[in-house]
Order: sequence, then structure tokens, then C-alpha cells
Amino acid sequence: METTEINDGPVANIRKTRSSDFDMTIAFVGNPSVGKSAFFSRLTGVGVVVANYPGTTVELTHGSVNVGSKKLDVVDLPGIYSLGASTEDEKVAKRYFLREYPDVIINVVDATRLERNLFLTLQLLEFNIPMVVALNQMDAAMEMGIEIDIEKLSETLGVPVVPTIATKGVGLEETVLAAIDEKLSIKDRRRVHYDNHILRAIKTLDENFPEIGYGIKVRALERDEEFVKLSCRPHDADLLLITSESITDDIEKAHGMSISDTIVRDLYGEAGYIVDRVTTQVEHKVTFKERIDSVLTSEYVGITGLVAALLLTFFVVFTVGGFLEEGIVSLFEIFLISPAENLLAGSHPVLSNVIIYSLLGVEAGFAIAIPYIAVFYVILSLFEDSGYLTRASFLLDNWTHKVGLHGRAIIPLVLGMGCNVPAIMSTRTLNTVREKRIASVLIALTPCSARTVIIIGLVGTFVGYWAAISIYVLELVIIFATGWVLGKGLSGERTGLIMEMAPLRKPDPRATFQKTWLRVREFMYIAFPLLVAGSALLGLIDSLGVLDVFQNAVEPISVGIFGLPAFAATALIFGILRKEMALQILAVLAGTANFALVLTPLQMYSYAVITTIYIPCIATIAILKHELGWKDTTLISLFTITLALVIGALINMIGMNF
Repeated sequence: METTEINDGPVANIRKTRSSDFDMTIAFVGNPSVGKSAFFSRLTGVGVVVANYPGTTVELTHGSVNVGSKKLDVVDLPGIYSLGASTEDEKVAKRYFLREYPDVIINVVDATRLERNLFLTLQLLEFNIPMVVALNQMDAAMEMGIEIDIEKLSETLGVPVVPTIATKGVGLEETVLAAIDEKLSIKDRRRVHYDNHILRAIKTLDENFPEIGYGIKVRALERDEEFVKLSCRPHDADLLLITSESITDDIEKAHGMSISDTIVRDLYGEAGYIVDRVTTQVEHKVTFKERIDSVLTSEYVGITGLVAALLLTFFVVFTVGGFLEEGIVSLFEIFLISPAENLLAGSHPVLSNVIIYSLLGVEAGFAIAIPYIAVFYVILSLFEDSGYLTRASFLLDNWTHKVGLHGRAIIPLVLGMGCNVPAIMSTRTLNTVREKRIASVLIALTPCSARTVIIIGLVGTFVGYWAAISIYVLELVIIFATGWVLGKGLSGERTGLIMEMAPLRKPDPRATFQKTWLRVREFMYIAFPLLVAGSALLGLIDSLGVLDVFQNAVEPISVGIFGLPAFAATALIFGILRKEMALQILAVLAGTANFALVLTPLQMYSYAVITTIYIPCIATIAILKHELGWKDTTLISLFTITLALVIGALINMIGMNF
């Protein structure tokens, strides 16, 4: 490790540690949906590392790139609107800047929403960290008739500004070269023209604390204790906070509002002034993209299109995933399972069982999970990167209000169709604890990609497409009914929807591939060891006769109440580890992935419904505990188990009468 002294940063005499493997650290920061991730993926490719920031569940993505003789550590921070502390993402971004102190910031800015984005830019300029502005989505700005004077904007801000189109890689090289330019400095940067009362307060603090940076004093006036304490020595931080507290009381009395509101007002005023100086709005013809956008957001056509998009998603996952599954199963059976069985014939039964079961686990992972998960994540990435998810939020705002939420909550719910864990983490963007609780319960009931594997891989493949769709309809009814009851019953503050509508854009194939690979890779790293170990354990306990004892014990309940064979109960227990394991272990126990040979259509349907409703997986339980605490997590788990058992029994009862 290499340690260097910070002389020009906001933190006096705080030492910064950087891995000796890198010559420079660059941090990408910007608002959500500005194309930052596309920019990052273009630069770093797929060789990146995703890890939680220490002490949090917020993910940071690290990548490395060589530029000339320099090796760069590139960090993609979560999308944020400000350096406040209203969301966990904003807290993590702020802590990263103050603790890790990157060498350069690349601030990715949406040219179509310059004023909103400059709010964050002006805050970043108060850090004493060299910075480059990547003015992204220039093609979209031109289509909207927005002309921006790049040189004037650069001169006004006092930092290099590079026009970019991240999805096409335009301006990427110029931005990075500007960031590593040795002449890049922190001098002559723009400072916000704050209210005279605030400027006088800063001047007073200057006289008492001449060694502390300008930006720290602004944050001290805002009473941002964490920022100040991370930026200064403990003694200086306490003195600064005490001094600023006495000053801010007088300012708030004079303005009749909190000093934070005054500073926010001045930041937006400064951003608006800059935009007026550097932009020109010219007349332009309504583009085809704008016409499409108006259709997608219309009340009736938009909703119809959303339903069609979801049905098409399931059809593509069903068709492509089923085709891949059939081919992979055939290859495994011919070239791995059958040869292994012949080779192990006559060997010790325990060893033979453990090996064969382990190989069946590998087959189940590759043949059942990956085809469906990978295809689904490709489609989800396309929805995210195209800007369609924000339009879905807008369209469904009225519906989500009926369950005590607003349209923004649809994004966590849709993300929940991929994985419940990041979906529950994303509920931090919701404004109240009440909304987080309702959204978390509904996400726990939302069929994730692992449960989609079960629905489509079992029911869709062996019962029928519309039978699989009916499970989603049933889930939708359950989710809406649960949300309606919670919306009426839970007390707390209700909020409206205020959200930016990201422009429609063509998804970047590289970004789509990277997102899909990272998500599938996570499954392979986490689920595969569990799957193989679980399969090997099954083989061991099967050869010792323990499995028969357990299945004989649960058979009266499994068969009598739910109409399922006893080995299905064993598979359900493994599904608590990872949901897709409920199907993979079922295949291992059945001895075949052709479930039509061992289960009736009613049994497959009932098993899929129970699996998609009952207790979330271990990872989801862990994140629920982190976000809501043990009490709410226990209640959610007990509710889903009870609901799954009741509905499973009803399906068996109704099915037996037909």
C-alpha cells in the first residue's frame, strides 16, 4: 500500500491510502439515469468488482483501465441528486469522497436536464478535488433543440467540460485524458453566490478557522455534522459546529426559513443563472422519439403497452429459456450423467450417490436456472437503460396509490422481478418508513427471476404457457390485495410522486451485457456452491436412509393436504437457501429434469404456487432484517408461509374436485 499526504484536500493532515497497484483513482458521480453506468462500462468492460461500501449495503463498482503508462482505479458511485443525507446512497457518496478522497471526479451531467444536474455539480465544486464534467446525452439535447456553449460553460464552472454520448463512446477518451491531465487543478473554480447573510457567516468562520476549507464551512452552516467530523480534526469539528450554530440561528430568524432551505434555494438559483447564460433553445420539429414517448405515457395506450411488454417478456423467457434448457439437459445426460453412472457402477454406494447427486446439481444449475435468469436479466437491463421503467412508474402512479404507495415504488417492484435483495435495498428512495414497509412486503411476494425459473421451467414447460401466466395473475391479485389492506391499515405519512422522466434512449449493448453478466455471475458464485453442496448432502443422507425417514414423516401432510409427493417437501426446505434450488433439488430428488414423468400437472402447478409465495430466500431475509429489523422480518416471513400453505391446500382441494 502507498500512503500520501493530502495538502490541498478538505481534510487537514488526514492521510490517504491507495493501493500501490494503481497510479490514480477516478470516481464517476452524477444523478440517476444520466448514462453514468454506460460511460463506466464502456471504459472498463466487464472486468469489474462489485462490493458493498464498508458498513453499508450500498454497492460500489470498481474497474481498472490502463491509459498510457498509468493504471487507473475507476469507481462508479451510486446515482445521487445531492450531497445531502436523505438517502443511503447520498451518505455513501459523501463518505467515499471524504474518506477515500479520489484523485479526480468525473461528474457525468445530463445535457437535457442541465439545471437539475448542476445542483450537484456546484456542490462538488466546493470539494477541493480536481474535477471534469462529462456533458452527456448531447445527441438527445440536439434533438430537443437545446444548444449549449461548451466553452462558456467550462469557463463559467472553472473546470474542463467535455461533450459526450456515452452509449456510442463519443467523448470517452477526451474525458479520461482531461481527468489525468497533470495541469488539472482546483484553482479558479466557481463558487455559488449565496445570500449575503450566508456569505457574511462564511467570512466570520474564515476569521476563526482560516485553515478549514470553504465547502466545509458551508456544510457546517447546514448543520451537516457527519461531513464536518469526517473533514476535520475532532477538536476543530466541535468548535466549528458550535460557532456555526450560533450564527445560523440569527440567519434563520432573518429569513423565516431553515438555513438548509436558503442554501438549496441559492444553489438552484445559481444553476438556473448558469443555464440561462450557456444554453439556447431553438425551434425543432417533434421527433419520432417524442411521438413514441407521448404514446408510451398516454393513459390507455400506455397501460396496454405495458401489459403487452410484460407478456412479451414472459413469452421470450419461456421460449428462449425452454429451448436452452432442453439442449443443455440433453448434453449433460449424454456426455456427463450417463458416462458417470456407468463409470461408478459397482463402486461404494455412498461415494456413487454423492458424486451422481453433485453432478445432477450442476446439471440443474446450468440447465434450469441460467437460461431463464440470463434471458430475464437481459430484458430487465433493456427496460432500465431505455428509460422505460420511469414511464412505467408514471403510468402506474394512480394504481400504486391504491396500495398506499406512489409511482416511484414501481421501480423496486419491477426490480423485484429480477431479485428481491436489490429491490428491497432500493426502497430507501421512498420517503417514509410506512412506504418502505408496504413496498418490502409486496417485493417479498413479487416473483423474482429465481421464482420465474420455477414457474416457467416447471409449469410453463410441462403444463402450458397460459397456466404459467395464470400464476403471475394470481400473484398480482395477492400483491394488490395485500397492498390494499396494508395501505388502509398502516398509519403514517403519505407522499406524492415527484420524479424526473429520463429521456428515451437506445440501450448500450455493452452496458446491457455487463449488467447481465454481473447478475448471472453473482448467481454462479453464490448459488452454485450451495447447489452442489446441497446436492452432495442429499446424496449422502439418501444413501444413509435419513432422507426416507424425513419423507415418510412428512408424507401424510405433503400428500394428504397438498397432494404433493413427500420428496417435494424436502425440495421446498432447500428453496429457503435460494429459491431456484426448490426446482433444482426437486430434479435431483426426482432423478430427472423431465418432471412430466414424476408429477401430474396439478402437482406441478400447486408446487410452483407454494414455492413462489412462501418465505423469502435467506439473502432476502437478511436484507429485510437490515432494512426493517427482526420484528417486521419475522412477521413478513410468517405471513408468506401461512399464505402459501393456505393457497396450496385450496388449489389441491379445488383441483381434486375437477
